[in-house]
Amino acid sequence: MEAVAASGDFAVVLRRLRESRSLTQEELAERAGLTAKAIGALERGERRRPYPHTVRSLADGLALGDDDRAALVAAVPGRDTTPRVGPTPPAALTLSSPASPSATQGTASPGSLPAPNGSRYAPAGPMTPCIGRDGELAELLAVISSGTRRLVTITGPGGVGKTRLAMEVLHLAAPDFPGGAQGVDLSAVREPTLVVPRIAAALGLPDAVGIEPLDALVPHLIGLRVLLVLDNLEQLTKAAPVLAGLVARCPDLVVVATSRAPLRVRAEHEFVLGPLTTPAADDVDAVASSPAVALLLDRAAAAGSPTVVTDADAPALAAIVRRLDGLPLAVELAAPGLRLLSPWALLTRLEQPGPGASLRDLPERHRTMAAVLEWSMDLLEPEEIALFERLAVLSGGFSLDSIEAVTEEGADVLPALGALVDQSLVLRAPSPDQQPRFRLLEPVRQFAMQRLHASGLATATADRHAAHFHARATASAALLDGPDLVAVLNRLDADHANLRSAYLRLLELDRDGDAAELAGSIWLYLALRGHAREGLAWLERIGPGASDVARCRALTGRLGLQLLAGDTVSMRSDAHVAVALAGRVAEPAVTCELLTLAGQAAVFAGALDDADELLARALVQAEAAGRRWVAVHTRLAQCQLALVANDLATAGLILPTVVRAAREIGNAFTLATALNVHATLTELLGDEPATATLLGEAVALSLAARMSWTLGYALPALASLAQRVGDPVSAAWLFGAGASISAADAVDPTFPVSRALSDRGLDATRAALGELRFTHAWDAGRAASDTEIQARAAVVTTRAGRGRSA
Repeated sequence: MEAVAASGDFAVVLRRLRESRSLTQEELAERAGLTAKAIGALERGERRRPYPHTVRSLADGLALGDDDRAALVAAVPGRDTTPRVGPTPPAALTLSSPASPSATQGTASPGSLPAPNGSRYAPAGPMTPCIGRDGELAELLAVISSGTRRLVTITGPGGVGKTRLAMEVLHLAAPDFPGGAQGVDLSAVREPTLVVPRIAAALGLPDAVGIEPLDALVPHLIGLRVLLVLDNLEQLTKAAPVLAGLVARCPDLVVVATSRAPLRVRAEHEFVLGPLTTPAADDVDAVASSPAVALLLDRAAAAGSPTVVTDADAPALAAIVRRLDGLPLAVELAAPGLRLLSPWALLTRLEQPGPGASLRDLPERHRTMAAVLEWSMDLLEPEEIALFERLAVLSGGFSLDSIEAVTEEGADVLPALGALVDQSLVLRAPSPDQQPRFRLLEPVRQFAMQRLHASGLATATADRHAAHFHARATASAALLDGPDLVAVLNRLDADHANLRSAYLRLLELDRDGDAAELAGSIWLYLALRGHAREGLAWLERIGPGASDVARCRALTGRLGLQLLAGDTVSMRSDAHVAVALAGRVAEPAVTCELLTLAGQAAVFAGALDDADELLARALVQAEAAGRRWVAVHTRLAQCQLALVANDLATAGLILPTVVRAAREIGNAFTLATALNVHATLTELLGDEPATATLLGEAVALSLAARMSWTLGYALPALASLAQRVGDPVSAAWLFGAGASISAADAVDPTFPVSRALSDRGLDATRAALGELRFTHAWDAGRAASDTEIQARAAVVTTRAGRGRSA
């Protein structure tokens, strides 16, 4: 057989070779050991740089001779590690829609990783100076820049400053990593299997469903020079082989981890971090030049007590930091004492024997830490100590109402909390709203937990914590249906670690029903904020003790997350169970949502008769229960059913009323979804001005509310519109922007109508521009910011509103 020309686009060459052998995509997928979806993505150009093993599998499946095999390999473009210019799109936008986005939203081509804040990862400068670590910092930067050590673990005891040093490295080294630089806090993670998904989430990449997390992450890192800082890895050392595998498969990736213990893998370069240097003498010059004393005075000044080294105080200051072994966290915790005490008085307090001094079985530095914290307890009143201990059950950050929930009812926690903040035992944390939030440093939280267990109150406090966050989750379910959607999502995001802890506690107590309610109530949050994989794992662990109503909530969550992931096979299987269960539960408010999702599963699978019957039942129940949000989404699903059945007249009758109802509800997700579905209809009808109006509003709404699923639906539709009105450059640009945004979500688009329309528009755009111009515009769209997307959308909608001749 005549060999295919060795040059050309990989998608074109692959398609030509497949068609020359009269194979369908499904047949080639079976022969190559791949999926038909993967073959489709390659032939559409969504994956332009397949892995070598994928190319070999394709060549074997096609039974290529030497010439054709060489042509296929030659068509794979080289990987460009040149940094992209301009910010990338907002990859952490996450919101789902019953209308799935177009199939063009596949893996974004390499260049730089998408960032949740709308720009390439460029960490902000640290808020406090990195005192006394110039030598270690220079050494670490040299190790990283050498390129020979790509998995570096900073080890040392708790409180030695591993995190602070790693963050300084992240900040200073970021410019040398054009692919991105990002820190990942793992302190609240306890399951080693969640390390890679947490990395992907921090990078704004998909929460992979139906694929191993490592296999999902690697394609986004191949060919990019990226720096990852993984903080607090000591409780997750079983993930070390996976991290070693990640580094091995991504030759341009550098990982810096912090851990109290080394990872013990061959690729690791251990960097042992010791305490700060303490003064060798007690004279003023030696003390003033000591890094440990410099940190003590800096943190004392931050607490409101400026201090200088004098002849009188120099010996006391030197003795304080020596007593603390130069351990930075111990120094920071002791520093506020200088606001109340002179250096000599503070030294006296530190030298007094306390409970911590008797812990002879601990390493010396850990005994020092315990001694400092125990001394801090001596400065507190009993009610302040009690609050400090109870705060140990709160994971990550926590709000004032959560603090009150884990303490005695009616207790005024503000005075005690203020004292803990003053003593640097509790720190302020960023808040998604106007409510103040706080956190404990991990070594401090562990100390508090030891005391809580010793007090005998750990079990009761953990139960209060679980009850509080179970109530928060179930109360959030109704709020997710209303106009406060985005604020609720932000609050749940801030409390994610606490929700996880509460869920696990409920499982420990064999409270399967409560666990099912918690996870099922917030399935929409889990879907919209990148936690689909974790959410499905939660729901799979629900035991047999759950009631039928609780199982309905859990199945609702499973179906919703499967819809997000495009797992139509599992959806149909679970839908059969859900329908049978819904028949036994006489609570329409619960079963209407379950039946709607089961109906959508049937729509996406093409079982139109089943879908019609299920959606009709769901609508009756939603209206009877007064669940207007569900009723609107059920009507939208009926419109999708009509579109799949090519019944445009029925869709045209329903959609205007559904859009009006969505506006009245005020839920951003519902309205953007309705606008997108209506735009699909007007696109099919050829009404370009109407399509432009609908998509323009959907894009603006999605950008403002950070909803990537609805944005991922609207952008390819708008791209197709741009192509139809004679602007193929904007079309390719918008297709690229949509692909990048979709790569940040767990969305696997499977709605047949939108996918077909988008594929048609993509092919026409590629044909109109040619591969070189198409790729240039696509890559520019991938690097677009929110503002740039909004501006380009306005250009297209204005042009479409004026007609093709504009």
